[in-house]
Amino acid sequence: MTDILTIDFQADRLVLCDTLTERATGNGLIVCRCRFPPRPGHWTKLLQTALVRPASAVTARWRTLDAPKDQTVSLSGTAFHLIPADRPVRVEWDGCDAALIVALTPEFVESSIAPMFQGKVPRLIPSAVVEDTVLSDMIPWFAETLNQAAERASRSVDQFGAAFAFRLFEKYAVGDGDAHYLSGGLGASRQRRITAFIDANLDRTVPLSEMATVVGLGRSHFGTAFHTSFGRSPYQYLHERRVEKAKELLLDDRRTIVDIALDVGFSNHGHFTKVFRKVTGTTPSQFRRDRI
Repeated sequence: MTDILTIDFQADRLVLCDTLTERATGNGLIVCRCRFPPRPGHWTKLLQTALVRPASAVTARWRTLDAPKDQTVSLSGTAFHLIPADRPVRVEWDGCDAALIVALTPEFVESSIAPMFQGKVPRLIPSAVVEDTVLSDMIPWFAETLNQAAERASRSVDQFGAAFAFRLFEKYAVGDGDAHYLSGGLGASRQRRITAFIDANLDRTVPLSEMATVVGLGRSHFGTAFHTSFGRSPYQYLHERRVEKAKELLLDDRRTIVDIALDVGFSNHGHFTKVFRKVTGTTPSQFRRDRI
């Protein structure tokens, strides 16, 4: 049996609290020193975007859900893993089992980063190795906050946090092209509303007219504006989001593929398999076998 370990660095009691040694928090940014990986070889999902730096050099076996096999990399004492929020990864380390982690909450990212990128937060992808002199030079600042009293530590984290986050997104975010900002597309606020609405309704049929109503547009205008902004139709985007959710659910082999298909809004196994293969190039069954 395989499932996903979810870690919330904001929780009062972390999943890895038995080995958490220090933590400092600011306004949406968390710094902690703890044991890592929490469960070597298991899939792990973080609720906050995190940079993970080992306490000393390690050899890491790393895999994302989209990767066909493990990747083996070496991390020096100054390199990081980049793990975006809600993107499961599987990690094992040889050489060390402790890390310094800088985690950014979704709320912090939305309020601090979106205004710097025309109102829309650019996308980060998981990366096994990030070697960045600017980010690495900021780590001693964060490490020092772990030795400070809570109030002072919070102020220090806030002071360094915005610059750290901006560097991270400026250097390592990827976009879906310039279509986001083309004339005739959805504005940043409408993009946020419709993507949040779609993610909250993956388990049911959503008519195009209902999506259009969410952003206050007519059906035809909405379809055109959505395609301009995202480079795909609303239903293509919906299918892609359903498949992303299904990938996580497939890691739990206690669940049948039929049940998963229904949970992500497909009416039957055949339709689910057809869409899944079109998006990923493989079937749900093969995807599961390759990762469990």
